[in-house]
Amino acid sequence: MFGRIVVGVDRRQGGRDALALATLLQGVCGGELVALYVYPYDRTVSLDEAGAVEAVLHADLLAELDEELALAGVSARAFVVADSFPARAVQAMAERHGADLIVVGAPHRPGAERVLGGDVAAGTMRGAPCAVAVAPAGFAEREPALTTVGVGFDDSPESSAALRLATRVSAAAGAALHVVSVATGTVAEHEAAAIAAGATYEAVGGTPAAELARRSCDLDLLAVGSRGHGPVRRLLLGSTSTRLVREARCPVLIVPRPSVSAAGDEAGRSSAAA
Repeated sequence: MFGRIVVGVDRRQGGRDALALATLLQGVCGGELVALYVYPYDRTVSLDEAGAVEAVLHADLLAELDEELALAGVSARAFVVADSFPARAVQAMAERHGADLIVVGAPHRPGAERVLGGDVAAGTMRGAPCAVAVAPAGFAEREPALTTVGVGFDDSPESSAALRLATRVSAAAGAALHVVSVATGTVAEHEAAAIAAGATYEAVGGTPAAELARRSCDLDLLAVGSRGHGPVRRLLLGSTSTRLVREARCPVLIVPRPSVSAAGDEAGRSSAAA
């Protein structure tokens, strides 16, 4: 279900967490792995020296990235790029390679430097062209497994897209699927959607981000939809997804709202199948 996965690797713990999650998802869902290391421009280097210095630096960093992948036992296409805004570089790589998923690491602690420098988890989600998975701090030190997949659901187009993807991931992994409804609405409709997806269902009160973060302790992956406006299939940050990537104990999969054309194509396929 994932043709290509772009993972941000920074040769530190956050990058290793992201790489571990990307490898887990690739093993379950398939796809080619593209590893990307982003380094900032060196503004102290003169224009005359920049070309030679960058060529040497690029080669050295690419060798280090290859070594990092080898130590992790991961096979991936490795790329090194210079960009002052790492999140922008990750998004550009995903667009260039037609990626279906971007994987990055979360902060190790409140206020800590994020993977690839700066808050790249949030920056990558803001306008990403595809789904984004965020690995929690220390994920690489665990024994990665995918036995229980959760979904935050409120019957919106965004959460419905998250439910569809989570259903496919859980089926591929042979994992249990659990839907958590944390928004106001018709509970019966939410439960019906969960049952139709072969999932267990739970309706809770409270703040969505807080309740989902609390339940993440019992999950191996939590899928939520991004806030969407209009037909463009891009991730737009909402308060729930922003808070979850910092507080969830399990990996968080942020799914973009389907475009109008994609939704129409899917409806057509469903009608034909019926």
